Parts: sequence; C-alpha cells; structure tokens
Amino acid sequence: MTKSVLIGHALTGDVERAGRSRDVASGLIPRNRLKWVPPSVRLAHEYCFFLHDTCVHMLAEYEKARAHLVRFKFRDADEADRFEKLSSAVGSIEALKQLGRLEEAKRVAINTITIGMVSDCLHHIYEALRCMERRKVVVAFNLFRKPLLDNLVYLAWMLGDEDGFYEAFANQSPAGLAPKIVGNHRQAILQAALEKTVLKNALKSDWLHSVLFKDSYERGLYKILQRAVHLITVDREAVRTEPMNFNFIFKNHTEDDSYEGLYEVLPTVLLFLSHVILGLYDRMKNMDPGARSAFEVRTILGMYTLGDDPAQVNEVKRILDPLATLLACPQCGTKLALTKHNLARLLMRESFRCTGCRVVTSFPLSYLFNS
Repeated sequence: MTKSVLIGHALTGDVERAGRSRDVASGLIPRNRLKWVPPSVRLAHEYCFFLHDTCVHMLAEYEKARAHLVRFKFRDADEADRFEKLSSAVGSIEALKQLGRLEEAKRVAINTITIGMVSDCLHHIYEALRCMERRKVVVAFNLFRKPLLDNLVYLAWMLGDEDGFYEAFANQSPAGLAPKIVGNHRQAILQAALEKTVLKNALKSDWLHSVLFKDSYERGLYKILQRAVHLITVDREAVRTEPMNFNFIFKNHTEDDSYEGLYEVLPTVLLFLSHVILGLYDRMKNMDPGARSAFEVRTILGMYTLGDDPAQVNEVKRILDPLATLLACPQCGTKLALTKHNLARLLMRESFRCTGCRVVTSFPLSYLFNS
C-alpha cells in the first residue's frame, strides 16, 4: 500500500519568516512543558525542538556506526610502524601529514571537528529551548549566542569551503579563525553553504547575515543576544544600554514580546543549521537516500506549517493529500483529516489524531521514503 503513495516537493517561495500558528501544537512536547510558552509560538517552539531532535538522532546514528573514523590501508608494515611512533609523539593528524597522507589528515580533522562542534551546538540549543519553556528568557538568549553566532559560522564554512576552512585551521590557527577575521567573510560563508543545500532557492544569505550579525536589523537576533551576555553595552550605538538601565535586568518575565520576536526568525535559522549539519554528515559518509529525502521533506514542510500564509499550508495539504485516502483511525474508522494540527503532527511526531474519537495513531512517515 505504501508503495503507491508519492510524496514530493518543489521548494520555492519565502521561508524566512515563521509567522504564528495560534493555539496549534504538534504533540511533540507534553502540554505541561508548554504552559509558560505563549500559544501563538508553541508550534514554532515544537518545530525548533523537532529540528534539534532530528539532528541529535543523526549524530547518534553516525557515532554508533563510527562513521567519523577514517579508514585506509598502510602501504606496508614500515609505514604502519612509523605512523604508530609518530602518532604517539605528535598526534594522528600531524603523523598523517608527515607520512604524506594529506587528504587523510584533512578528513580526520574535519570529521573530528564536525562531531565535536555539532554536539556542542546541539547541547546549547537544547538547554536554550528548555529555558524558553520556563520563562528563563535571558538565560536562553545567553545559551543561543554561541551556537548561532559562532558554531553555525564554522559549520557553514566547513560545508561551503572545506579546503579554505582546513587551510585556516591547519596553518593559520588560532588567528585565522578569530571572529574579527572570519567576520569579514561571514555572508560569503553563509552563501557558499546555502548553495550546498536544497534551501538555496528559498533562503537568502543576506537575510541570514542580517538576522544573525547586523545590530541595526530590527527583527534580528544580534542585538538581543549581545545584550543578554552583558549588563552594559556601550561600544556600538545600536546595542547601547539605555541611560539608568542594565540590559534585561528590569525586564518583566511575564511579557511575551521576547517570545514573539525570537520565534519569528529562530525556526528559519535552525532550519538552515540543520541542513548544514545534514550536508556535513552526508559528506562524512553518504546518507541513505530515503533517510535524506525524509529529513529534507519533513523539515521543509514542517516550516511551512508555521506560517500564517494559507497558500503555504494548502501546499503542505496538497503534498500530504495521498495519505488522507489511505489512512483511517484503527479505533473508529474515521478517515484522516488533514487539519493543521495533523499536518504538524504527521511531519514532526509521525502520528495523527482522529477527529472523531481523538485517538492518536502512530504512522512511520519516514518509511515511505524508503519504499
């Protein structure tokens, strides 16, 4: 039955603004965890967690398969002995370089950095999202700063220009990796990485750069992330602390404006980050085509469910419509209704809720891409 279902997409249009889906949730996160999150951004918050969880799953699978390890055969026993002695003295990467195995040395370095940096990035994002659930907004902004302003740039650099990144890492570190040096090339780095993903026709690097790094961009993250780290900011006019004030100290934690501003742009930034991670892992070891397609479709269509643009929601319905003719509630037999809740639930939770008896049924959507 599943072999007759065709689910595909052509990614076009603007996905830069998440919009608001009032009182809609996907069922990914228990209700008691969402009670402090404003209803207007709950679906966006769940989507951000969905992206995080999907990347964590990918990381765990690659580590379990030891896919980051570089395998090769020594030319002879002498080379093997030399490598063992050199690696004990100077480390495996330098040992490979001294043996003339430059490509293997680069691969070891890139894979090791990718595993470590992605893990660090996801740890920070998880804790930041959990803080948002508890109204610890300033703590969350502190935690978001490193993965969004630092990790994301280096990960994008590795994806978009691996040779350039490795040259800076191997021969110019740490000065060649310093934020002041990298800062002059950030938009080019983002653009090069974007070109390596399926998002290249739907996102613009100048938008990403403005949101993340321009303090004058009103809807951006840079200003709030900088202010969250420092009590007083004076060097740049756009982020300067107001007279007789400390950054965020007198902020009323019951106000929702911080949530609305953050979740208007965070889902798109994390969508880009997740596809950068996908690209790096696929380069490390070719991903199963079905798993890759499932990742791309679920993350992109999930983004479309967040918006308040009926055209985008209707496009998701059109793409998932074949499922409505096949799936029914096993409890009462009611056909699947593609409500906005079920669209989000199918994509993020791989389940649907019956509109008749309200029973929730699991459905392995990702399996379709392996059929």
